Amino acid sequence: MSENLLALVSVGFLAGSFGALLGVGGGVILVPGLILVAGLPFHSAVAASLVCVVATSVAGSSVYLKRGRVLLDVAVRLQFYTVFGAVLAGLVAARIPAAPLYLAFSVLLLMMAYRMMPLSKRANSGVRPVSDPGSPKVVAASVGAGSVAGFLGVGGGILNVPILHLLLGQPFERAVATSVYMIGVTGAAAAFVYIARGDLEPAVAALTVLGTLAGAGVAALVGDRFDQRVLKTIFVLLLLYIAFLMGSRGLAAF
Repeated sequence: MSENLLALVSVGFLAGSFGALLGVGGGVILVPGLILVAGLPFHSAVAASLVCVVATSVAGSSVYLKRGRVLLDVAVRLQFYTVFGAVLAGLVAARIPAAPLYLAFSVLLLMMAYRMMPLSKRANSGVRPVSDPGSPKVVAASVGAGSVAGFLGVGGGILNVPILHLLLGQPFERAVATSVYMIGVTGAAAAFVYIARGDLEPAVAALTVLGTLAGAGVAALVGDRFDQRVLKTIFVLLLLYIAFLMGSRGLAAF
């Protein structure tokens, strides 16, 4: 029992650290980790992951806000759209076939990874940053980010960062900080739907949140010591890894 408790806290710590450094919430680690370590069903793992995403946001953004890295005006405008997508996805998640969603998500992530490769001249080719967070393509992408959070429990940061960095032309470090701030509200909105359905395992979530808070707090404090180019490369590798997992799962579901 004690080993299981330690494993849950460790999974939370790793996810919180990873999430705060890259602005993705850590759900990509939490969902598979909770399924493997705690044996949770998929929807219960997503529910616990979303609660932990909120913890990552609280711990990480408290540091980033003090450092003035969060673009509050942009975050507030985009959050309306991400929350809408998250709630909508949470409501219909159990009614939509998983296979097409996984494959579409995989293709989208591959495109994002291609555009964000820091060592390539293609990183920003074909992408014209806009200054208006209310532009149609930013709105559509933000609703999509919220939908990803609601369906997969990853907080939406996996798309928030490219939206802020590529579409709105923000520096990568500011995109990460703003995404960490945003995923808390998005995660909370989606988590409410799952909790209302009874999908959350409170004991598992509580232990994982402890690790998440610690990991996110530490990562936010030491994040300045990492080269942004290195973090961007790690983010691209993360996109490719998740694309592979989602594509494999989608093909297996047919």
